[in-house]
Amino acid sequence: MANILLARGILDHPNIYEHVKDYIKASDIVLVVAFSFFERQFLNEESYQEFYSKGGEYYEKMVNTFSAFKIPEKQIKWLNYYQDNHETAIEKINQADIIYFPGGAPDLMMNRIQEFSIKEALESHRGLFIGSSAGAMIQFKQYHISPDGDYYKFSYEEGLDLLSGFSIEVHYRRRKKQKSGMRKVHRAYGHDIYAIPDDGAIIVDQKSVKCIQSARKIYNEKGIYRGKKL
Repeated sequence: MANILLARGILDHPNIYEHVKDYIKASDIVLVVAFSFFERQFLNEESYQEFYSKGGEYYEKMVNTFSAFKIPEKQIKWLNYYQDNHETAIEKINQADIIYFPGGAPDLMMNRIQEFSIKEALESHRGLFIGSSAGAMIQFKQYHISPDGDYYKFSYEEGLDLLSGFSIEVHYRRRKKQKSGMRKVHRAYGHDIYAIPDDGAIIVDQKSVKCIQSARKIYNEKGIYRGKKL
């Protein structure tokens, strides 16, 4: 199992592609877990389907992204909040080689995963996990949310038991609220914290952490990390 953590959906960007291409094969089946939407985004099922179904903005984005890895459209499957249920979700998870978690609302995504009773099935998956923003955050057994335009206060949340022992801060822009959030996490756990700006990514493979582009370690167990970029 490996985990690719992004702040934005730039998997196919040349600077990211060169680092992740060996993890993604043309024969892979990709499952996009389309559970990360804010309730205000879609007023009804129709607007949800327009975004996530064929011809929709996010659907086409995923098709274009994985075409860079020679994965055809027919191999990109969707876990649809309105059309799927526990049984079909389990079947799709079991058939997938890659699980992709989109960005959006991490806490609401986890609520919907719990609603479908698929948390254990996702945690048992032995393939590749890819996540952007919220989709990166929920891969951690426990993650934090720093205040931003969508969330007004700092909080700890429960995610998937895929990664632990360190934390990430996505969309890192040296904002005071982000720095304050990381300080809280370090005081609480004393473990490594990595920042992932919008052009960065992290690959976690066999417990090793590789920083790509501007992603870097901000804290280690001793405090603010003064070493070179990893």
